[in-house]
Amino acid sequence: MVYTDLNTEIDVGSSGHLLEFGPFKALVDCGMHPKHMGISALPNLSKIIPESLDFIAVTHAHLDHCGALPVVARNQNHAHILVANEGHELLYRMMRNSRSVMARQREEFNIKEYPLFENSAIDSLKNRVLPMQFFHERKFEIDGDIATVSFYPSGHIPGASSVMFEHKKQKVLFSGDISFHSTSIVKGAVPPAGRVDVLVVETTRGSYSRPAGTSYESEVDRLVMSISRVVRDGGSVLIPAFALGRMREILCLIKKAKSQKKIPDVPVYVGGLGLDIAEYLVKASASTFSFNKQAMDGVKVLRSEIVPGKDFDEKGIYILGSGMLVEHTPSYLAAAAMIDNRANAIFFVGYADVDTPAYKLLRTPNGEQFAFRDLFFVGNVNAKIDKFDLTSHADREEILNFVLEKDPRTVILTHGSYESREWFMDQILDISPKTSVIIPEPSETIEF
Repeated sequence: MVYTDLNTEIDVGSSGHLLEFGPFKALVDCGMHPKHMGISALPNLSKIIPESLDFIAVTHAHLDHCGALPVVARNQNHAHILVANEGHELLYRMMRNSRSVMARQREEFNIKEYPLFENSAIDSLKNRVLPMQFFHERKFEIDGDIATVSFYPSGHIPGASSVMFEHKKQKVLFSGDISFHSTSIVKGAVPPAGRVDVLVVETTRGSYSRPAGTSYESEVDRLVMSISRVVRDGGSVLIPAFALGRMREILCLIKKAKSQKKIPDVPVYVGGLGLDIAEYLVKASASTFSFNKQAMDGVKVLRSEIVPGKDFDEKGIYILGSGMLVEHTPSYLAAAAMIDNRANAIFFVGYADVDTPAYKLLRTPNGEQFAFRDLFFVGNVNAKIDKFDLTSHADREEILNFVLEKDPRTVILTHGSYESREWFMDQILDISPKTSVIIPEPSETIEF
């Protein structure tokens, strides 16, 4: 078997994995880097020969895993596109939104290559996607050689999957983004039973551990109390959250807290994409996820013009993308509007990459200045800034136990900082020194 990491950096960016086994070639994920624009946001597609792929398997609908799918698919007309049955509709919605954003960025930032694909390319994918049922394998044959592909719920967001390829009794499992903890909308991961030969596993949380004595439930309680305190004192709360995944979870938590009188009945605002996806999830609730439509009662679409340094007139709870406060997103603009007011708060609920504004703001002391460079605005950090560990990625100890349980002869560490990957390598080798543990360099090809 031959593995190639198509990400151009060692981080959580443009995920892409090329796997060659027997006569088969498979691409697992093809994302766009959230911190880059233009061609530089793509994975290293030069490693993929046109019309060479047999499979394109997409683990879930976050753009760092699927955003480049239309670009890849147009040169791979014979490839089977495999997506979990519960996730493929979300895939189309996220890519359509991405295309709209790129069209706007072409005008704003003079990015001539944008948009990288048209809506017609997304439409064509619908006729090519093979929806995969969880726990059911599909067999594929080339010249009498057989491979099987299986999808398993990974618990990260609705429809998120781990993917396993089996060929001549060799099993290769891609974890995808994985969470073993069930939330109010998504059940925890259910990976395949037994050991595998090769495990390609995410390492997002490898650089930090959940503080002792805390849990997902205790963090939820702390968030609810913090929101209540701010709104009762006359302030607004901004919760940057991914439109797909965390936003739905936060809406459910707030609805429940309001019904229990733990949070005052103040308006809740979301962005347009978040509302669209929420409405879809109400209709599409399935065996591995559910979303109560009552969580949307009273939720409003944010339509106000956002001006840096000018706080919102109407106080409330603002749940806006993106979760990492990335430039040119609603949450980034809202933070610039709210940050000067001492009554307000900005509460982060998920992972923040070290190069993102979220990470930098969390480390800026109260009272100091914070530059929103893309807005040419500098604000004083007077609002309350805090982080709550509600991430949809498994704790590092959970992933370590998962690796040891699968007992692979080879582990490939992906989707995390170099520091995160090193922590896993050290831990695995300390417990299982005979295991081959690999931290692939960007675009590196590995035979095993």
